[in-house]
Amino acid sequence: MKKGYTIIELLVVIALSLIIGAGFYTFYTTVVRENITKSSLAKKEQDVFIFADQIIKDFQSIGFGVDYDRLKIKNGVGCDLSADNPVLSKCSNNNNDTISFLSLTSTDQVNSGCWGFIDINGIIKIYNSYDTLGRLCSSVAGNYLILSISKKLINSSYNYDPNNPNTNYKNSYAFYVGNSSYPDGFKVKYYLDSLNLLKECAPGTYNLQKSSTTTSPIISCVLNFQVKYIGIDNNFYDTFTLDTDPYQNLKKLQGLKLCMIVQVGGRQSTPENPRNYTSNQGCTPFDFSTNPNWRYYRWVIIEQIIPLKNIH
Repeated sequence: MKKGYTIIELLVVIALSLIIGAGFYTFYTTVVRENITKSSLAKKEQDVFIFADQIIKDFQSIGFGVDYDRLKIKNGVGCDLSADNPVLSKCSNNNNDTISFLSLTSTDQVNSGCWGFIDINGIIKIYNSYDTLGRLCSSVAGNYLILSISKKLINSSYNYDPNNPNTNYKNSYAFYVGNSSYPDGFKVKYYLDSLNLLKECAPGTYNLQKSSTTTSPIISCVLNFQVKYIGIDNNFYDTFTLDTDPYQNLKKLQGLKLCMIVQVGGRQSTPENPRNYTSNQGCTPFDFSTNPNWRYYRWVIIEQIIPLKNIH
């Protein structure tokens, strides 16, 4: 006669099955959770670099369409661009920088960033010029800034009509300004503040704000923001001495270096040793030891050299 299973044996089998099943479930959920976390962090890192690329493009446009008399560098309180008509100003506060500059590509209006050359018939000829959205420019009616070939200001708001061109401005450069006034409508300022900071941001972080015709946060949870001048000797400087000749400083200036530390993801359960800026590469090393909480967050380091093509 065959003997069947006892109730105790069945309970033991069921218990073992539950234990094994729970183990598989825990393993599965842990793997899925880790993959989701890694994917989320990778996405946030990618977003940080996308926003950083926007900042780099803005910095590359410094001096675009700016007249000769404004091509000066000034450093001072508040990074004011009004004194001495500077094109670029930088100031520091608590190891973070503020930078202000002039660029005719700074507004969000259509055709911002478009420019051309006025021929002998007074017609604006556009040559491989693109607007801020990357679209190929065309010669359109509207207000233009007119500069001579030596970058002297001729007219800050010339109302161009393709059907009735003005030959008085022949052999000059034309930069689209649209409804914005020059220079006030083309002032750009990057700075840090903690207004409306996201809850998941680590203590001591900020929003990086861009102020132009409007003010908007570019990146949240920024721990450190530095901008260094790069001289023609490839050395890094915080300031340049003002000279009598407006071009004197700009001849010494080759580019900028952008340095940023940005948080990605929320607080972690275990601390780590955050990576810092590359030594001897212009960025002043950040002191993570001043706040132990910073070790519980993941940080992205951005170090980017930016050539200034529009100031010489």
